[in-house]
Amino acid sequence: MDGETTREDANRVGPRLMALVVRCLNAVSLHDVDNAGVKEALEELGALLDTALRGQTSVELQCVGGIPFLSGARMKLGDEHLETAVSLRRYLEHFQAQEISFGAGLRREHLRTFLVACQKHRRTQKPQAILQEKLGPIRLRDVLSSTTVLTPREVMLRYYARLVVLLKHVIDTRTPVRIERFRRVLLRLADASVGHESLLVGLTRFRRAQVDGGQHGAAVAVLTLLMARRMGLSRAQQLDLALNGLFHDLGRGTTPLSPEQEFDRASHELLARRGPLQTGLRLLQRPLDSQRLERVVAAHDCLQPAWSGPVQHPIGFAGRLLAVPCAFDLLTFPSPPHPGLPPDTALRLITHRAGTRFDPRVVRLFTAVAGFYPVGTLVRLSGGQLGVVMDVPTDAALAARPRVRVIQGAGKTKADYVVDLAEPQQRLSIIASLDSTESDLNVPHFLFS
Repeated sequence: MDGETTREDANRVGPRLMALVVRCLNAVSLHDVDNAGVKEALEELGALLDTALRGQTSVELQCVGGIPFLSGARMKLGDEHLETAVSLRRYLEHFQAQEISFGAGLRREHLRTFLVACQKHRRTQKPQAILQEKLGPIRLRDVLSSTTVLTPREVMLRYYARLVVLLKHVIDTRTPVRIERFRRVLLRLADASVGHESLLVGLTRFRRAQVDGGQHGAAVAVLTLLMARRMGLSRAQQLDLALNGLFHDLGRGTTPLSPEQEFDRASHELLARRGPLQTGLRLLQRPLDSQRLERVVAAHDCLQPAWSGPVQHPIGFAGRLLAVPCAFDLLTFPSPPHPGLPPDTALRLITHRAGTRFDPRVVRLFTAVAGFYPVGTLVRLSGGQLGVVMDVPTDAALAARPRVRVIQGAGKTKADYVVDLAEPQQRLSIIASLDSTESDLNVPHFLFS
């Protein structure tokens, strides 16, 4: 089946299939499988799948980063389908799955067995155990069976966006934090980022419409994750540290400023001091455990000076690690109306304060992960060209000579080629980093094109 036909099928069959699957799952969450309403929904689903499976070996209903797909093609949804798409995402996330696959030879008893399994596992402590069930031609999968659904870059982009949206919802609504929801999204994002670490750094450089929109927490979380990965920590330790980064500043968004205070720097500094206390109160809205207590301590520690001249303060490991990406993100994306610093200037300031405000070892680690010019930085080269930093040199000694995608020639002509400034014979060098908003350039476009 060609790509165009697949997209047509996704738009024609996908929304209806999604609606019937959600209808069946809703029904068995309220009634027995032999209920008349469940049987009616099951029969409609079976009839649709009989048609969809003609000439096909399988049909996959997928949800990646909250976006529904049919056999690898994204569905085009109207407003009337959005509530159904949210319900599908919630059901799949509960089972820690990304895909429901319906294979050839599907019969009504297979659908009934599938719904019985969903009903049985839905209220257990480990609902993901359904992934191990043998359900005939129906399979729930925690990974996608098709490699054509999304590229790793697109998967990362969607999960990063999902992380920002979840955190923004918690900040705006002030609801109690359900850490497991964030852990699952971070886990998917971490898996997708293997081999694409530099691009994940680039996602933190998107323009921001709001100061407290969730972007700061998400940026600190992924930068901390990559630092922990560079240190060789276990996967569980990486996720725990990333969660600390995600929630370290949660309380700052819970104290709205009055209009006359909106651009008052002193008021923002007051909020920064209150942030750890407010964060602790938010995290303690649910039952206390050791991990929640660790996040409260990390939120407090990341704002404390680690050094005072030759005296080293007993700040925790998580707090020292979070302090550097937190400061870097706030320097480059500050509260309005203050302009952000270029990334290299922000790193110079942080490096200058290594040994006083920051742990020098963590500063070196952060520079190795993010690079002197982080991915997504708009730079001017010595030949007059404009370019976007694409990745970070593996050799720390070459941190200021990354690989750059040239997007504008010396005469302001359009260009599209890559130069590796770390190559010995390369005479070009970076002379300045620029603000992409002044050039009216959409830098992320060049990262993903």
